[in-house]
Amino acid sequence: MGSQTEGPAGPDLGAGVSFASLPEGIPVLGHVGADAVLLVRRGETVFATGASCTHYGGPLVEGLVVGETVRCPLHHACFSLRTGEALGAPALSALACYEVLRDGDTVRLGRVLPAATRSLSEAARAAAPSSIVVVGAGAAGAAAVETLRREGYSGPVTLVGGELPGPVDRPNLSKDYLAGTAPEEWIPLRPPDFYRELDVELVVDDAARAVLRGLQHHGRAGVAEQHHQVTEARVPLELLRRGRDVR
Repeated sequence: MGSQTEGPAGPDLGAGVSFASLPEGIPVLGHVGADAVLLVRRGETVFATGASCTHYGGPLVEGLVVGETVRCPLHHACFSLRTGEALGAPALSALACYEVLRDGDTVRLGRVLPAATRSLSEAARAAAPSSIVVVGAGAAGAAAVETLRREGYSGPVTLVGGELPGPVDRPNLSKDYLAGTAPEEWIPLRPPDFYRELDVELVVDDAARAVLRGLQHHGRAGVAEQHHQVTEARVPLELLRRGRDVR
């Protein structure tokens, strides 16, 4: 007997489902074409996002809905149902969000919505530091620099880490990689060009020495070549320190 390819799970949300059939606050799994989609009703509003956690692909239909957020059942990453943004670790990337169209009792999905973008107000720009250095290139440091850009900060941002290639997936590195079940390309949290495209300078240095010595970003010339010459430099805003002390 020939093998059969299993199709997408749940109803075709492009064709539509009944609004009355959607339980309040309970995730429903469906699909648009070949893409799995999560549908959540909150009052009279229906949200539609990608159905898999962007961390390790956990099934969000089995997750916990709290307000306008959903939490992954595997490692508890938290996402906004309204914007798809990753609000809580360990996920870094947002979920796709879909246009929700309602005609009477029928709810159907349209196009994938563009990613949410923000810009700082004039007052916020005036109050923002001239540059920011994040010391410690772990997952928290990676999330910090990505959040700065997502929230609209456009000044120089530097991420100081102890070694290349930059932020890595430590659970994979300490478990599956050592067991030989995770390939090397799974280890970096982001691909090689990601931080350049984000306009974040990745500097390899000892984080503790960097804090003690101080860093001062001179335009875009590069901290890596200049910080050893700075004698009275300061970090404009110390956003994150390795270890338990966070300022």
